[in-house]
Amino acid sequence: MHCKAATTTQEIAFGFAPAARRTLRILLGLILMLALHPGQLQAQARRSSAGKPTPGEKYLLDQVAAGKVADFKTAMTNATDRVVRAALLEELLAGSRTDCDIHRNGVLIEGIVVRDAVDLRNVRIPHDIRFANCRFEGEVNFSKSEFENTLSFEGSTFAGPASFYAMHVSRGIFLTGTVFQGHADFTQMEVAGSLMAGDAQFTHPQLAADFVNLKVGGVAFFTNAVFAGPANFQYSHTTEALRFDGARFTSVTGLACFEAMRVDGSVSFKDATLAGYLSLKDATCTSLDLTAVRWPAQSAHEWLWLNGLTYRRIISGSEQESAGNLFTLVDRAAHGTAYSMDIYTRLSAFYRRDGYPRQANQFYIAQKRRERAEVLHGLPHAWSLFLDVFVGYGRSPERAIFWSLAIILFGTVIFRAKDMEPRNPALAVDGFSPF
Repeated sequence: MHCKAATTTQEIAFGFAPAARRTLRILLGLILMLALHPGQLQAQARRSSAGKPTPGEKYLLDQVAAGKVADFKTAMTNATDRVVRAALLEELLAGSRTDCDIHRNGVLIEGIVVRDAVDLRNVRIPHDIRFANCRFEGEVNFSKSEFENTLSFEGSTFAGPASFYAMHVSRGIFLTGTVFQGHADFTQMEVAGSLMAGDAQFTHPQLAADFVNLKVGGVAFFTNAVFAGPANFQYSHTTEALRFDGARFTSVTGLACFEAMRVDGSVSFKDATLAGYLSLKDATCTSLDLTAVRWPAQSAHEWLWLNGLTYRRIISGSEQESAGNLFTLVDRAAHGTAYSMDIYTRLSAFYRRDGYPRQANQFYIAQKRRERAEVLHGLPHAWSLFLDVFVGYGRSPERAIFWSLAIILFGTVIFRAKDMEPRNPALAVDGFSPF
């Protein structure tokens, strides 16, 4: 006892006791962590437990547990009660709320407002999830999450960045009427069913709507959608139809990029509006519909790329108008792009395969003329011109008969009988024919 007391007195006199030193180290560590990473600690504390729900959140949990729609617009007259914290929403969707067992009907929410950032990365969600007419004011991140049923954001608004990077949806995803005011990232997203984004709006004029390497197992509809900035569908793969009927690409400087896109079904831009640039380089589809597309008003520079585009069928209007419309489009775009013979040869092959030799010849001759204008020089240029004038590059062989008759008639004028004299009078004949 005496020795222990002496030791304790000595420690107090010259420093801290071991227990006190440990406590001090912990306190100093916490202070240092808070100073260096305050946001991370606050986020961790927020995500550890959302705590007691607000009255509006309590209504949400009760409706979800009962398998009913949580309609905040009808049930909550006070706008403040419509606000749901991101932390509670994360716990609800992740299934970690102890005060709510999700009904087999899933999570059906309408009219909520989420003001802080939603972080649902790498989460597996087995239920149907539907957000209708909701508003997300902060960043939303669903990167690499897996939704085993349907996911819907119909009529909702994302005011900040929205990331669906590498997200997997085992059924369908519905973005009908959804508004994306910030960067919308759907890169590498996989949808086993269909993607329905009719009337969706991507309103940021500079930030792209990114669908790079998107994979859709069913149809993908963007009918009447609005793209205020660039749109990127490069390397995407759609198993069935891809529709942009009535869609509007309103950016004069933005690129609508569909390069190396693969669609096992049809692609349609019917009645779409394009104000800027469009690239379909190396894209592949069964059929392509460009009927009644409103193309850019100005085209003094490169604005359309079709080289490498592969299809079985292509149309731009009625059967009678289609070839003429396509010829006008390709000819107009050609003056602002580098020469590529495959654009013409594929159109020529398509019409020849479908039994329209006149239209096929039209594209073939146009290709040869552009080749002469931009590639050939010297004797090859002169020979190409000769073939064009005399036989239409072999597509108008009847011209040879015309030119032959013209040469013969010209000879009859030059070698008229009255201007001819026999070289040997002894061999003169009674009559002479200029033919």
